[in-house]
Amino acid sequence: MTYRTMHAFTAGVAMAAALTVTVSAVALWAANRDVPAAAIGVGALSMDAFGQSGTTTPQYSDDGGPVTLVLPGADIIGVMGQTGVDPPPVIWRFTVRGYANGIAGLDVDVTVDKQIAQDGKTTDLSSGVADPGTLLAFSTMTVYPASVNGDCSAVPVVTPAPGKNVYLIDNSERVLQAPGAFSGAPVQQYWCVAMDFNNRPDATYGNEVQAQGIADDSTVHNAIASWQTVVEFPPSLDPIGPYVNQADVVGTAEDGTYSRDTDIYQAMIYPDPNQEPDVTIIVQPRVTSLGSGAPTSPSPQR
Repeated sequence: MTYRTMHAFTAGVAMAAALTVTVSAVALWAANRDVPAAAIGVGALSMDAFGQSGTTTPQYSDDGGPVTLVLPGADIIGVMGQTGVDPPPVIWRFTVRGYANGIAGLDVDVTVDKQIAQDGKTTDLSSGVADPGTLLAFSTMTVYPASVNGDCSAVPVVTPAPGKNVYLIDNSERVLQAPGAFSGAPVQQYWCVAMDFNNRPDATYGNEVQAQGIADDSTVHNAIASWQTVVEFPPSLDPIGPYVNQADVVGTAEDGTYSRDTDIYQAMIYPDPNQEPDVTIIVQPRVTSLGSGAPTSPSPQR
C-alpha cells in the first residue's frame, strides 16, 4: 500500500559563524531586526484510519488535518440484542495507522463528533448527549484504546453523569509513535467503541414453597423454600402508542332473535430502529518533536 506523506518543518534561528562586514552586523543589531532562516526539514509523516464497518477504506490525513470515520446506525442497533442480566456490550472497532520519520513523532486525539440521521438531521455529541428518542439516547457509548493485541473486552468503568450517553477514555494526545522511533513501517493502534443499552430489570418473579410432614412419632416438620427470577423485556425504543381494533358481530338465530358480540384488541406500535442515526468519530493527528516531546503545529507540505 502506498502511504501519503507530508514533511514537517521547524523554524530555527540562524547564527552566523563569521561576519565579514562588521558595520552591517552592528546596523542590524541596532535596528532590532532579525533575519529569518530557511526552514529545516525534520521528517515525513503519514496517518490514516478505518473502521470494521461504515468507513472501511483508509481515510488519509491531508496536510495534517483530521479524518472522519462513520460508525453505522446499523451497528448501534445491536444493543437491541442485549437480553438477560448483565449482557456483554456491543463492540465496534477502528484502526489508526501512521508513522513519522526523522526526529518527528505522532500523537492522535480521538473525539465523537455527531449523529447524522437518514433525513439529514445532525446532533452534536461534543457534550456526550445523544438525540432523544434514538437508541443511543437509551444507551451508554464508551470510546477507549484497545489493550494488547487489539482486545476490547476490558471496558473501562465510567462514572455515569445524568443525561450523558457518550464517554471518552484516554483519548487525548495518545502516542501513536514516539519522536525518532520510526522503525521503517507504520504503527497500528486499535480503538474500541463499547455500547450498552441502559436496561433495568422490569420486575422480580418470586416463588415460595412450603412443605409440612408428620413423622412416625407424630411430630410435625415444616420446611420453606423460596427463589426469585429477574424479569426483563428486550430493549426497545419508547412506544409511539397503541393500535386499537374493535370487531362487532351481529347474527340472526333460527328463532329470529339477534345475537351480538363486540371484541376489542390492540397492539403497541414502536418506532423503526432501522432509522438509527450514524455516529461520526474524528481522529486528529499531532506532530511531536524529539526535543520537547510535546505536540507541535507544523506547516506540512505534500
